[in-house]
Amino acid sequence: MALISQTVFNGGRNVIGVIPKALMGREITGVTVGQVKLVIDMHHRKTEMGSYADAFIALPGGYGTLEELFEVISWA
Repeated sequence: MALISQTVFNGGRNVIGVIPKALMGREITGVTVGQVKLVIDMHHRKTEMGSYADAFIALPGGYGTLEELFEVISWA
């Protein structure tokens, strides 16, 4: 995700990362790219991401990635 975020940002586009408060200390490493929005929990993360997105792309991940993707599909 860092490489994609950096490439998009370097291309002059807006990058917004949404992270739950509990993961803030463990997930952010290196240089922050774009804007980071802190939310209460994962449910609020998905809601916040949905409010900004025109589309979603799921990259290889784990069960959490699938759960997020299926929730977005159910909203449609």
